[in-house]
Amino acid sequence: MSQTPEGRPTVRIDGADPLLLPWDVAAERLSFEVVRGPVAFECASGDRIEREYTGVAVFDLLEAAAMPGDTTHVQFESVNGDLACIPLADLNGAVLALGDGPGTAPGRPRFVSPRVLGPRTVKNVCRLQPRTLAASADREAYERLPLDD
Repeated sequence: MSQTPEGRPTVRIDGADPLLLPWDVAAERLSFEVVRGPVAFECASGDRIEREYTGVAVFDLLEAAAMPGDTTHVQFESVNGDLACIPLADLNGAVLALGDGPGTAPGRPRFVSPRVLGPRTVKNVCRLQPRTLAASADREAYERLPLDD
């Protein structure tokens, strides 16, 4: 994860006004509305996972960073180099969550969305990068996903 000058772990949200969001604080101390509740998504195996998450709506973060108007996708990057390229339409209801549900330590954000399959729900997010892809572009060319999730 990138860090602030003070050494705090952050997630970088790119845009015309990029921001570094610290994730080593309680969700209530962030300058965004806190989202709480269940988010369900389907794993590649077909199993449905539903967990309680606490975090920030992805669209709130993108708006705060002044996402370009021609954005069609957002690329989520993890600290271990995983990349998922998600169409904007699939970000409705998406959350950048603190931790991975009950029992996990804060400071390890995860992207979750009810419209996105498990391997693309990137863990340990360090960056959100708006992308403008042509209709004919293959979004998988912008991805590097773990094979075992």
